[in-house]
This record gives sequence, structure tokens and C-alpha cells, in this order.
Amino acid sequence: MRKTTHKNTLWKVLGLYAAGSWVVLQVVDVLAQNAGLPSWVFTLALILLIIGLPIVGATAYMHGLGGRAESEPSGSGMRGTPSAPRQIFTWRNAIGGGVAALALWGLLVTGWLFFGPGVSRSEEGASQGGIDVAAPQASSPDIRSVAVLPFATRSADEADQYFSEGMHDDVLTQLSKIDSLTVISRTSVMQYAGTTKPIPEIASELGVATVLEGGIQRAGDRVRVNVQLIEAATDKHLWAETYDEEMTAANVFAIQSDLAKKIAGALRATLSPETEARIDARPTESLEAYDLYARGQYVYWGVRGNTQEGMEEAGELYEAAIRADSGYAAAWAGLADVYHNLGVQAAYPAEEMTAKAWEAVERALALDPSLAEAHSRRGLLLWFDEGLPEESEQALLRALELNPGLAVTHIRYGGLLSSLERYEEAVQERRRAVELDPMVVRWRVSLADALFYAGNYEASKEEALRVIEMEPDAVGAHEAAGYAYSMLGQHPEAIAAFEKARELESSDPNAVASLAWAWAKAGGRDSALAVLREVPEEGAMLKEIAIVYAELGDLDTAFAYVDRLVDEAPNVMIQFRSDPTADPLKADPRYQQALDRVAAQ
Repeated sequence: MRKTTHKNTLWKVLGLYAAGSWVVLQVVDVLAQNAGLPSWVFTLALILLIIGLPIVGATAYMHGLGGRAESEPSGSGMRGTPSAPRQIFTWRNAIGGGVAALALWGLLVTGWLFFGPGVSRSEEGASQGGIDVAAPQASSPDIRSVAVLPFATRSADEADQYFSEGMHDDVLTQLSKIDSLTVISRTSVMQYAGTTKPIPEIASELGVATVLEGGIQRAGDRVRVNVQLIEAATDKHLWAETYDEEMTAANVFAIQSDLAKKIAGALRATLSPETEARIDARPTESLEAYDLYARGQYVYWGVRGNTQEGMEEAGELYEAAIRADSGYAAAWAGLADVYHNLGVQAAYPAEEMTAKAWEAVERALALDPSLAEAHSRRGLLLWFDEGLPEESEQALLRALELNPGLAVTHIRYGGLLSSLERYEEAVQERRRAVELDPMVVRWRVSLADALFYAGNYEASKEEALRVIEMEPDAVGAHEAAGYAYSMLGQHPEAIAAFEKARELESSDPNAVASLAWAWAKAGGRDSALAVLREVPEEGAMLKEIAIVYAELGDLDTAFAYVDRLVDEAPNVMIQFRSDPTADPLKADPRYQQALDRVAAQ
């Protein structure tokens, strides 16, 4: 019976060791994700635990849980010199070895963080008011970073192109729901459609460690999808899969969810039960509705989506998808985007479009409370159209909880944080958006704006100039550079930047108002007033006109425009709070009086 008991003891020890090792690996995995540690950190911990297994097993075999070895007969009265194995395989030695292994792991990780490529921020960048806004240093990207290249379409049929685009967009959406992955957004990867660039070069440009590429073919009532995940550093396949299924909505979504989960597994990404459930959800059972929605997304997020005609066409496709399936929440969310943006661009009456946007977004959330895009649009509506920053923050945070890889939500949240004077957080959000979508010019301009609001004018100027290098005709980048130049006292450069912005977009009243402000800042009163006459005295422009007059020292005229703003566009008043160009107004008691009037409405 003693041998059986001893064997039971051995298996208990090994079971406890296995359970403890699993807990250790989970902790290491979480630390690696949060600190951006390389993949070898997890591998090293696993190797050390494997080495420890036979040591613990041998110790348990020799000594049980503190009892005598089998070779020592009970009651023999013999206390001879312990054998060599008993001297080596002691619990003291085993525990000491474990501590040494842990110390070795900790020293290597600490060394990597402080002296190796793990240093993620430049120590030389300027900071203002304790805010670290320097651009991150180049470092080896985490293995959990991935770019999904546009899928090749194995057909000349235009409908198949829409379908491939839709599949690509949905796979990106599914992957971006996994918070332990960094997934480059659609707008940054679309430029690589049909590219012949080598995978390592693409990965370097996008700052990722892995790239997914593949192709789609529709033939009759079947769909064939083949994909491969490639490690950029070695240009070797990590995983590949081929799907050949009947063409149904259920199968399409099943392929997408299986892809997301297998890619997450290949990259050792954590997948919570809640995230897995969201990935497995089927948005619609109608293949017709899915096709129409995919075409709407293709139009809306394409080049024409920035135009009134493009948004109107996308809206018609979303509406058609809703007619095919009135319960398709994503189509309702897309329609909300279209309505709101048409109102913002004054293509239709803003009040009418806002009401329609609210109706569509609430319908989307009623159908699918876990739809991140709908929460994101709701957050924007609460901020811009309702003037409710706290409620807006709750909606945007919920959107990021549901889909942390949605770059546009990070942009929106960053804007809200700037308006609340939480500048460090705002810069972090905008920088995260740039990491997720590095090729999108407007996101980089938004980062320059966040740096400007944070008071770091030099960093804002540098970011704006980087954008101009990427896209010389980016109006927003020239404006951002102009504002930074002005605040730095570099007035000729500022005026030249705003002149370039007005040349590029003569119909944009913001560019004209900005130029008038730059002349006022430079002391050119006559030039400022001459330019200001070109700015329409309506809506949000009332704020910009007031700022120009305040810079000229004419506060009475400035507050006459502020009073009009309170009556005609009160929600714009929130923008004064974080705008450093409005400081001359904010120093006057009449500014607080205007805010009180808005609060009383």
C-alpha cells in the first residue's frame, strides 16, 4: 500500500505543477501583451517550466511530500549517510532552482525593456506640461500586429469584386475586435491591392510583424477562399487555410469567424468568450442583403465616399440592404453615418439629417447592442449635436470595448478628450489611430491637432510637415502647420502655410479664417480685416471671426460675434474650451457669461 500512496503523491505533485505552470503562462501572456514584449518572452517562460518538470517529478519521487524514500525501510533504525540523489533532489534545491529561473527570466525581460528594442518612446522628444508626446522610436513590431491585404478576386465579374471587398472588410472587422491584436485598418491596406511589393517591404511600411494575403473565387453557388499568414521577418508561412463552401450567408460569416479565430490562435492572441461570441454572430441570413451592404461599404469607404454623390449612392445601397433584411443592424449603422455626414457637409438641412441619423443609429443598437460602429456614431452625435460630453464618452468607450481596433473611434474619442482638456489622453488616442491606420492622412492631421491643443507646438509642426511629405496637397496639414508656426512666432512661415491651404481649397471658409487669424497674430491688422471679409458670418464661422477680432484686441466686436454664436450655434461654444487661439477671449469675464447662457438654454 505504501507504493500506491507514493505514486499518488507523485501524480498530485505533477498535477499541481502543471496547474501552476498554466497560471504562470497566462500571467506571462497578459504581461507580454500589455507591455508589448516580443514572442521569445513567452517561449523562454515555457522552456524554463518544461525544464523544471522532470526536476520536480524526480524530487517528488525521491521524497514524496516530505516523507521518507521507499529505499529506507520503516522501523529499520538505520540512519546511514543519505544517497547522492537524495542530496541533489531536495525541495530546497528545487525551490532555489525555480527562484533562479524566475530571476533569469525577469533580468532578460527587464534588460529588453530598458536597453533593447523594447524602448518604445524617444527620450529626446519635447514635452510640455509633463505630457509625453514624442513619436515612438522604431522597434521590432509585436508578433500580434497584422495587416490583411486586399483579397485577390479570381473573377472579372464586378459583383465578385464587391463581394471580395466585403469579405476583406469583414475579416478586418472581426480581427479588430480582438484587443490583444493590432490590426491595420482598411484604408491603409487598400493601396496594396494588386501590389507586387515583397511582403517584408509591405510589413515595414505598415509597421507590422505579420501579413495575411489570399484570394476569393465565386463559381455558381460555391465560394472558394484561400489565405496564408506570413511572418514578415522570415517571409515564411505561419498558417494557411482553404475554404470551399456553398454560397450562403451563413457559410460566408462562418468562414470569416473561423479565419479570425485561427489567425488569433496562430498569433497566440487572447480570445475571451465574449469576443468569441461577437465574432461568431451572424449579422444577417440574407445573402442579397449582405451583397448590397458590401457594395455600400465599397462605395462609402472608397474615394467617392468623400463626395455628396458617393455618400448618396452608399445610402441607397444601405437602404436596399435594409429592404432585403430590415433586421440588418450594420446596414442601419451605415445609413446613420451617411445621414450625419450629409448634414455636416451641408448637402441637406443639418437638422433633418441629424434626426434621421439618430433614428438609424438607435435602430441599429436596438437590433444589435454589441455593434461597435453604432456606439461610435452615437458618441459623435451626443458630442457634436447634443453637447453631452459625459454621455458621449460613455458611448465611445463602449465602442472601443467592443472593437478596440476601430481607428475612427480613437480619433473621435481623442477629439472629445481634447475638448475636455485631457490632453495627454487625447494625444494617446490619436496616436493609436495612426498606429492602426498609418497611411490615412486625416488621422495624422488629427494627431497634429491634438499635439497643438496640448500646447506642444513644435511636435505639432513636425507631425504636420511629415503629413505634407506624404501628401503635399493635404489642406488640413498646411493649416495645422500654419497654426503651429504662428504660436511659435514664425509668422512668415505661418502665413505661407495658410495661403497654400486657401490655394488648395478656396471654397473652405476655415482656411480663409485661419489666414485672417495668422495676419492678426503677426500684427497685420489691415491684411487680417481684408481677408476676414471673405468669411461667411454664419454657423461655426462666427467662432473663428470672434477669435480674429480678439487677436486684434477688439474684444467688443469679438463678443458681439460670440453672442450671435450662443443664439445661432450654441453647441460650437464647447470648442472654445480647448482652443489656445481663443485665449484672449477666455481671459474676459464675458466668456463665462456666454457659457452660462448656453447652459441655461
